[in-house]
Amino acid sequence: MEEIVSNIIEWIRINPHWAGAVVLAIAFLESLAIIGLVMPGWLLLVGVGGLIGAGTLNFWPIAFFSFAGATLGQAVSYLVGVAFKDRVHHWPWVERHQTLLHRSETFFKKHGFAGILVGQFIGPIRAVISLIAGILDMPAKKFLLAVVIATLIWAPVYLMPGVVLGAALTFEKQQVIILVSCIVIMAVSLWLLGGYLKQLWLKGRAKDSSQEVPLSRHFQIKMTASIAAFLSVIVFLVCTSYGALMIKLSEKIIGVIG
Repeated sequence: MEEIVSNIIEWIRINPHWAGAVVLAIAFLESLAIIGLVMPGWLLLVGVGGLIGAGTLNFWPIAFFSFAGATLGQAVSYLVGVAFKDRVHHWPWVERHQTLLHRSETFFKKHGFAGILVGQFIGPIRAVISLIAGILDMPAKKFLLAVVIATLIWAPVYLMPGVVLGAALTFEKQQVIILVSCIVIMAVSLWLLGGYLKQLWLKGRAKDSSQEVPLSRHFQIKMTASIAAFLSVIVFLVCTSYGALMIKLSEKIIGVIG
């Protein structure tokens, strides 16, 4: 599979004028019900992102084709769900994924509109969430709005890891590893902090209405650890030469994105 992915990426590099069509097809198949589960789309799009970071491809046109392909794939999946309803569960090529379908159905019933938004960013769920929305008769206009918002955000975000790696190719291997590690630690720390702040907000809101919303286990320790991890990376970058390298990398990424 890795060899196939490498060959496709190399073909795109040699034939950049076909990149948009290939990316549209990749994003479409990865977002298509069930089929998306066996598609190495993230590898392909990370590879395409690398070509963007290296200056071979333009960011925004590729992001547009990624958005268009993903939106089309989700729309087709939704229409399949609308047309066939629960009969989908009895198709031979779907039966082996019943556990995922039931979990995704529970996820959708719990989150609804937000489930479409979040599901686009979760690999296995992305491949079935729109199918479930169709089966459960989510209104078409509401579904389309959710999918367009989700894929508009997903398309450029999905390309960014490859863009970062491609832009960092001129650095030494050790420098790339350390810089990418810093970016990952800061991103994860901010993501966790966002979740913890949401918990505090919900708790404060519930307090006003005389309801009790418990915080997650070891909340203070986990929140403190997240803050410490983020600040440690900042201190490391400020006190070492990697701060200047991070600025240089950021400038390259901004230049590539335009």
